Amino acid sequence: MRLKQFKVFDTIVRAGSISAAARELSITQSAVSRILAKFENELGYELFYRKNGRLTPSSRSALVLARVRRVLEAVSGVNAVKSDGIKPGPPLVELVTVPSLAHSVIPQVLREYVDIYPEARIHLDVRTTLGTINALISQSADFGLLTLPVSHPTLRVEPLFRMKSSCILRRDHPLAEKDVITVQDLADEPLVLLSRRQPTRLLIDDAFARNGVRPKVRVETATVLSACRCAEEGVGIAMVNTLMASYLLDKTMAIRPFGSQIHHTLALVEPAGLQRTRQTADFLSCFCTNVLRKIKEESLEIDYLRDTHSFLE
Repeated sequence: MRLKQFKVFDTIVRAGSISAAARELSITQSAVSRILAKFENELGYELFYRKNGRLTPSSRSALVLARVRRVLEAVSGVNAVKSDGIKPGPPLVELVTVPSLAHSVIPQVLREYVDIYPEARIHLDVRTTLGTINALISQSADFGLLTLPVSHPTLRVEPLFRMKSSCILRRDHPLAEKDVITVQDLADEPLVLLSRRQPTRLLIDDAFARNGVRPKVRVETATVLSACRCAEEGVGIAMVNTLMASYLLDKTMAIRPFGSQIHHTLALVEPAGLQRTRQTADFLSCFCTNVLRKIKEESLEIDYLRDTHSFLE
């Protein structure tokens, strides 16, 4: 199989036809057809159904396409490294994380990091939790930041911060006067909760069930950012990760501990076979320093799980 076959196949799928792919690739339609036919012959099955001159991807096409695009992405990455070698520049920090961290903690850390290292280059890749883990397994990033659980034999996991879920509400809400908000306090309150795909959502549901209270869920959403924005608009009381919320809220909003002990552990995750670079170590030191300052300023109940701020091994 040839890389050209992969490019032609990918282009046909994206462009939608042989003729459109030929125009994009600047080759003839007959050449595109020949390359596709040879690729299908080597695979042993057709990638498209052909009817009235139109191509429709077959059932196996999506599976092949996913693998082809991984190869093309890897080749593009190698070419980028080659280009960096021709035109030397500052080392690149490649971070992958989940949307809730990318929307909350990370931007402020990046601002401080580039203030300290003005020539720094950062590639911030934002994916789902599973996507973040897969990126690290394939070594598409230097390191990742996400909440546990994370477990894979090819990954090295180091817990950084441990925190609880908190209730996010407007300061003019009567419950904002309480030091701790319990399940019973929330019995008749509209709630904004993360979706059931989130591990901590199951723990929240269980806390309500154990206390014989049926939660009044008004909104289910995928990110801490959207949950906090709903709380700001008075849609309901959000229940989210304390640390992430602290970076998103203004002075009109209150963060109050949720009485049931529901914990989150924020961890550093790295491919086990990669040596940590100085740039990564500097970024992580900046990250932890920023978070520790936030904890002190906001008097947050968050534990730092390391003995040092140095990440040089």
